[in-house]
Amino acid sequence: MRLVDYIQEGYNIVTSPYTGRKVKDAYPDVLVFTDMALDAIPIGKLLVDRYYANRPAVLNAKPLQNAYAIERFTCEFTGYEIVVPMTEEPRRKVMQQIKKRIDELALDDRSNANLLEIKLKDTDSVPEVYYKGERLDELPKALADISYHYRTTGEWPDDSANDINIEYYSTSNDKYLDKKIIGHKRDM
Repeated sequence: MRLVDYIQEGYNIVTSPYTGRKVKDAYPDVLVFTDMALDAIPIGKLLVDRYYANRPAVLNAKPLQNAYAIERFTCEFTGYEIVVPMTEEPRRKVMQQIKKRIDELALDDRSNANLLEIKLKDTDSVPEVYYKGERLDELPKALADISYHYRTTGEWPDDSANDINIEYYSTSNDKYLDKKIIGHKRDM
């Protein structure tokens, strides 16, 4: 017999919570008992998952049953589909995607990130601020102030100066806010 045959004969079921949910979804009228409700097993017919057969509440309910059966709830018994293993081509594609993602993560060590990036959608928006690839304006961090000044006085890039000042809070939900300051000043 399979699970559906026991259900058609009016058996109540004792099984794991996961399998119990699947059974209730497929057969809403059947009584299913799991870990939390084993003490409430009524008199009648009882089908028990082998894993639960030696639980004290199940053993106490056994003499009160008109019919009692113990089965191993395998995929074949319950009627749930077994996931088919991947064939060679899908497996190869999945492995390529995994390797590609690992390579991307290995390259994303922020060593190639710009020192400072500021993105502003319009004059009324909050700027997106990235310092060495780390975003400083997104929660839980809170951007307080940013100023950037570039000036040149000569023809060569060496005749220029960059002033960067960023103030932010490392988290916005601490009892005592801790303001962080990043500053770079390169004089001419």
